[in-house]
Amino acid sequence: DNLNMARQEYLYQQTPAADTPGKSHSRADWVRQGWFLLLALVLLAELFTPFLVWPLRLPRIILGVVEIALAMTVFATFIYMLKEDRVPRAVLLIIGLSLVWSLSPMIEGQSLAATAWGWWGMFKYPFLALFAYLVQGWPPDFARRFFRFCIGLLIFQIIVQLIMFALGFPIGDSLAGTFGLKGVMQFTMLVFFIVSLGLGHWLATYERKTLLLILALGLLGSTLNATKFYLIGVGILAAATLLIHLIRGGQIRQLFIYIVLIAGAAAVFIPIYNSYLVNAMGLKPLQEYLNLETAGNYIFTDGSGNGDLTYNIGRGLAITYGWQQIQRDLTTTLFGFGIGTRSQSELLGIRGSVLQEDVYGVGVTTMGTWIQEIGVVGMLVFMTICLWMATKMFQYARRVVDPYRATLAYGLMLFTLFWPLWQWYHKAWTAGVMMTLYWVAIGYIFNQIYATGRRRRVGRRIGRLS
Repeated sequence: DNLNMARQEYLYQQTPAADTPGKSHSRADWVRQGWFLLLALVLLAELFTPFLVWPLRLPRIILGVVEIALAMTVFATFIYMLKEDRVPRAVLLIIGLSLVWSLSPMIEGQSLAATAWGWWGMFKYPFLALFAYLVQGWPPDFARRFFRFCIGLLIFQIIVQLIMFALGFPIGDSLAGTFGLKGVMQFTMLVFFIVSLGLGHWLATYERKTLLLILALGLLGSTLNATKFYLIGVGILAAATLLIHLIRGGQIRQLFIYIVLIAGAAAVFIPIYNSYLVNAMGLKPLQEYLNLETAGNYIFTDGSGNGDLTYNIGRGLAITYGWQQIQRDLTTTLFGFGIGTRSQSELLGIRGSVLQEDVYGVGVTTMGTWIQEIGVVGMLVFMTICLWMATKMFQYARRVVDPYRATLAYGLMLFTLFWPLWQWYHKAWTAGVMMTLYWVAIGYIFNQIYATGRRRRVGRRIGRLS
């Protein structure tokens, strides 16, 4: 079947082969392409500008490089669509969603700048998927290169963490590689994305070493920045992987070794966390969070004021508070206050109309913000899109022969299915590096999915003619 063929292809691809001059020229050629250079600019800006601001203390205005690079990509996307007279249906979907959720705040007097900034925050990264989808020159081995790059990037980030730790930076939210001050969210979302790809690689090939390496790296990095959620997140992803494995007709005994290893990782992580981090930083032991009262207090805390009427509220309170806010009337419950109403830009001096009157200030999670901006209907639309994308990628992963394309499809499917979890956990929609890698990979995979469909339709037409 396809899985066995993928395994054989994977084993075959691991056999080194000498590069021919033609291959080397081809590789150098696509690296010099404009689309590649533009995507590389976005990724490099996302990776290093936070580190330039902290700890290197360059002016915060340098963060604007990221927005400029993303704007160039969006502009290039529209130019390509005009040039080729080709408009993907996703563009029509974005236009429709934009019109529906921009109408209310504009009617109620929100500034055009606030609405535009909210729209930009919501759609700037999905436009990377459109850009990648329209690229016609993807190299045949892009999926393999992308997967290996992600692993290399995780290794690089952990090396930076270790260097910072050796230089005296304390363990905590800011010991987060190149992601700057309080960069733990960016780091953690990158880790979960790469763990998803690692689990996808196992589903595609049953190869263990790469998955174990990724899990070990994620555990080390999460220990250095005191991320308590790592084992929970990995456990949830692993459970979903088990379910997918069983749906495909796999056997439970093949996963027994991973269950043992995850349990072993927990046995290592928890004593280290408790013995060092609890004593050094005054944090609570992990086992205390198993107590419902302690967990409830942590999730539903209202934080503490920091002098400008903003609070570090808990993830649970962010959701319940957002739900309470949209109970103003039925229309607001269904559609929220509209795009941009809870968005802000300190650099541009923009604040959404609802945010201006909010005692808690900017929300701590994407879900807490989105519930207020797009309401119940908007959240249901988003989850429907996620389910559709996951279904298409699952179908593609099962039929594709190339194990690395199957790796990306399975990994992206896993990550996509848990968008509600990532949105509840943090401001995941603003995790620039993860979002850049995720949406570029989404665009690439759907490029492959629909390219395969087009080839099949052409084949059927040729068959009928012959």
